[in-house]
This record gives sequence, structure tokens and C-alpha cells, in this order.
Amino acid sequence: MPKKLKLTESQTKLKSELEILHNQIWQYIESDQKLLSGDDASRLYDEMARKAHELHISLKDSGHEPKHHKYMIENRGCTPDDVRFYEHVHPVQDLLAFIENVHANDDPKDRTIGKTFTMKVFTKRWGHYDQYEITRTDKGWDIKGLVAASCSCDKMMKPGLNEILEHDSVCYPKQINIFFEWLWNKAAEEGLTKAKVQVAINKLGKWISECEKNAPRDGVFEGLI
Repeated sequence: MPKKLKLTESQTKLKSELEILHNQIWQYIESDQKLLSGDDASRLYDEMARKAHELHISLKDSGHEPKHHKYMIENRGCTPDDVRFYEHVHPVQDLLAFIENVHANDDPKDRTIGKTFTMKVFTKRWGHYDQYEITRTDKGWDIKGLVAASCSCDKMMKPGLNEILEHDSVCYPKQINIFFEWLWNKAAEEGLTKAKVQVAINKLGKWISECEKNAPRDGVFEGLI
């Protein structure tokens, strides 16, 4: 059952004022930023941040410190006690959600730290699919090829994935590392199951393989890689 906070009169007033500011910001965003001038929008953001910060501190002082998702704190680059934390609609949205349900921003259990996955990648050099073992760690990924020793990587799968693919002259998508980082974060933020992470890795392996298969290697490009 959702546990809604019981607010004081002053906190209720702050919440109402914050909701108005939050809605005005969303209207500004959804209007392709045509409703306000840049200076007026900046002042509106500043006012929203001040009101949210004031409400945050008031709730904290009354024994109900607002809780935010771990990724939200990481993305903002400062603590929720800092007024700058609320200079964005999403943390304000989370603050309002927390008031309606103190468990609204609880982080799901990370289910796949230490779990191992497989990824098949086609290599033109060898003419078949190679299978890599990929283990999700608390800091990123470990990757192991058929011959290569296990390599510890960051969330973007750097440097291991790139080194293995380039060793075999594989043509791979430029943004593959961004997709691995996105997957790592989604697994943490949403508590993805092992099966869902494996499906996502299958898609990334297929993407790399299609890029490798479609690289021009005939005519003037014959013998390049």
C-alpha cells in the first residue's frame, strides 16, 4: 500500500507552489520552448529549484528525508541537499512522487551482478561466429573471447570489446559502447532479469555481425581488412 506523507500547513503550501512551477516548466518544454524568453525560463527554473529545495529541507528536518533513485543522484552530480539538484524537472517530479508514496523512488534489486551472458559475433576473417562470455560486474563488464583472456571493462565495455573486435578486424558500429552503457544502467535502474539482459546482448551481437557482414570487401576494397 502507498504510504502518503502527512504534511504540515507550510509544507502543503510549498508543495502547491512547487506543483504550479513544475507544470509551468513542463508547458514550456512541451511548447518547443516558445512560451518564454530564455531569461524568463531561467528565472522559472531557479524559482522551482528554490521551492523544491526548501520543501526538501523542511521534510528532512521533520524526519521524512526525501529519497531519490540512485541514478538520479548520479546524473545530477550533486546531493539532494544542494539547491542545484532541483534545477531540473525530473528530480522535482520524484520529490512530488515521494510525498504521495515514500516508496515511489525505491531502487529495484539489481538482479544480474555477477551473472554471465553470451554474445555471438560473426567475423569475416574466420568466416564463422565467435562466442564471447560477458559477465556483468558492479563496475561494468568482464569479457572473454575464445582465445583472449578475460578483460575487465567499464560500463561501456571499454577497452575489452573494442580490442577484441579490432584484433579480428571486425567492422562494428561506432556507438556500440554507448548501447552497452545504456544496458548496464537499465539493468541496475529497473532490475532487469537475466533473460532480458541476454535478449538485449543478443541484439547487440546481431548488430555487430550485420555491420561486419555488410562492410564492403570486394572491388577496390578487396584486401583492406
